[in-house]
Amino acid sequence: MLRLITLSLAAAAICALSLACGTGADPEPTPTPALESTPTPGPPTATAFPAFTPTPILSAGTAIVVGGDLRVRSAPSTQSEVVKTIEDHGAVTIAEAVQGENWLVGAQTWVAKPPDWTRTWFRLSDGTFVYAAFVFILQPGEVSPLDDPAGGEKWIDVNVTAQTATAMVGDRAVYTALVSTGAPDFPSPIGTHHIESDGRVVLERMTASQAGYAPNQARYDVERVLFTQYYDLNGDALHLNYWRAKEVFGRTATSHGCVGMQLHDAQYFWLFGEAGIRVEIHT
Repeated sequence: MLRLITLSLAAAAICALSLACGTGADPEPTPTPALESTPTPGPPTATAFPAFTPTPILSAGTAIVVGGDLRVRSAPSTQSEVVKTIEDHGAVTIAEAVQGENWLVGAQTWVAKPPDWTRTWFRLSDGTFVYAAFVFILQPGEVSPLDDPAGGEKWIDVNVTAQTATAMVGDRAVYTALVSTGAPDFPSPIGTHHIESDGRVVLERMTASQAGYAPNQARYDVERVLFTQYYDLNGDALHLNYWRAKEVFGRTATSHGCVGMQLHDAQYFWLFGEAGIRVEIHT
């Protein structure tokens, strides 16, 4: 498949690489709304080594930024004033969830029934707002995706029969998600894979033409695909899938080879994953 490199910029401030994987949908291409410039970091400090950022200790209910430095707004809309920026993995204190701009779906009219959470913003304790898709909240009973594996190998197990993806440390399962893998005509590739060295893309646009499909084979143009982790050079990846009903996850294979996830699961595997991590796909 054709692999192109794109740059996508948005509220989470990110970038790099572009590959495509299927949606199982056949929407007409839609224009991409203008995105904002990415905040740039300040000049480096006068040291031979980068500053050390400790891994945050997460407990149930802890909320952190996921996916990169996050713009904080004066209202629940990307049209409102940027008040400040919170760094990646920075802790946030949530006062309440509110409904605001559906930034994720945007102008994509082909998405039949966007999930309710696509309109969710969090009002923080200081009265400012952040888009909820970029805030990870550890749930009761969950193992933190940022925990030190203490010498054990972190890897990902994908079972296409059970339609599950499991975060593994050695032979221990630490988190399992219901997923939707490749449909029968576009099966997810069985075997051992690894997240590509440049394959982690927080904000991606996926099209059939980028994946090398002719119009009579597949047609899709999906904007703002979050938490994408490519595990081969054919455009197959783990990623958020917001255009499928939650009922398909764990039950029905619907993609063009990718492993589609719901929001919390996609966030978890983004925090758990890294370039080079092993991905085993099996029946």
